[in-house]
Amino acid sequence: MNAALLSLEQTPPLSVPFRFFLTAPLFGILGGLFLLYDGSLVFNNRWHPDSLAMVHLFTLGFITMVMFGAILQLLPVLMVSPVPRPVLVSTVLHILLTLGTLSLVLAFVSGQAWLMLCAVVLLGLSFVLFISIVAYCLIRIKTRNAIFTAMGLALSGLLVTVVLGIGLAMFLGLVITLPLPLVLTDLHLTWGLVGWIALLVMSVAYQVVPMFQITPEYPPTLTRWLIPLIFIILLVWTPLYILANLNKIPVFVPQLLIGLMGVGLSVFAIVTLNIQARRLRKLPDVTLNYWRVGMVGLLLSVILAVLSLSPVFLVVLFIGGFVLPVIQGMLYKITPFLVWLHLQNQRVNLGIKIPNMKQVISDRQARRQFWVYLVALGLLMGAVLGPFYVSYAAGIALICSFLLLAYDLYSALRLYKSVSRKIMASR
Repeated sequence: MNAALLSLEQTPPLSVPFRFFLTAPLFGILGGLFLLYDGSLVFNNRWHPDSLAMVHLFTLGFITMVMFGAILQLLPVLMVSPVPRPVLVSTVLHILLTLGTLSLVLAFVSGQAWLMLCAVVLLGLSFVLFISIVAYCLIRIKTRNAIFTAMGLALSGLLVTVVLGIGLAMFLGLVITLPLPLVLTDLHLTWGLVGWIALLVMSVAYQVVPMFQITPEYPPTLTRWLIPLIFIILLVWTPLYILANLNKIPVFVPQLLIGLMGVGLSVFAIVTLNIQARRLRKLPDVTLNYWRVGMVGLLLSVILAVLSLSPVFLVVLFIGGFVLPVIQGMLYKITPFLVWLHLQNQRVNLGIKIPNMKQVISDRQARRQFWVYLVALGLLMGAVLGPFYVSYAAGIALICSFLLLAYDLYSALRLYKSVSRKIMASR
């Protein structure tokens, strides 16, 4: 990794990202338990409250949880724009996002209007605070480049997702007897998965993949134009999709734009696989496997979306086959680096040995979790296509996968505390 590209002196306290990283697998475990409890309903109907609860356990409880921590860490280090009062900000954000996600899931399951309103308030506050803080940090950046633009557009995608989500949540919380507005739900889902999650993964990948995986840089033209083009297509698609559902224009018009978005996402996946194949360091790296699975999952998701096949399978494949492996791969690379970096910054006595990144989380640990995750992914896809009882096996596999991830992350934290105490004692 080229540490010279990082402003390491700007790194926030370890607790800032770690509180999010350590909480995220717990929501994954909860998702597995949810499948064991009610797996037969989750994959049968995309509009069932249990299905909505399951999706938000992963999109909010795992994916957004990790992304909050990662962005609070990356803003000062990669973009030289420190978050003001990072410990306080991260603590408040963590509490709001955790309680808001739990409230939303319970509201879907129980149908209680007061829980939905609690979720609106807690999640609304968490996203308003997060968007405001990140926007403030981005505005302060002196040298603005393609990464600045990409992260700003991902943040805009999150804002649209939040506005649609809060509108839907208020609708459900206040007028439960009315039917679910399917068109707005589709808009919320598409903006969340593409406008927020996919664009953010892409913007982070532009920095993280070359530095951590020792690959060539992404082509400058791609980093400059791909995310803005996808965002513009998404903006144009939104009103056309509404008009198509009102029978004002042919259905194939917005579907053509879905195809164009798919082309953009496919270009990102293919370029990522290509630069990874040309990586400068040929030593084995298990985190590459996570990214390769993720890129293949993204390509398959594009095919399903263009062909308009099985919306439930598409969501499972996009989240489970693209987003989850990429995020897990990032966690297994970023977590050891942060532990090493913070211990290195503390060290005064040169006689105290600082563990290297491979000793913080070994390749064996990451490889073990990777294979269990693959089993869980296969069972999840089988649960959508096969008999209902496969969902229970998928639930068990998911629990095992996230238990291993949680164990590895907590082990890294224990190692950090152990060595940190030795450093403090030597002063």
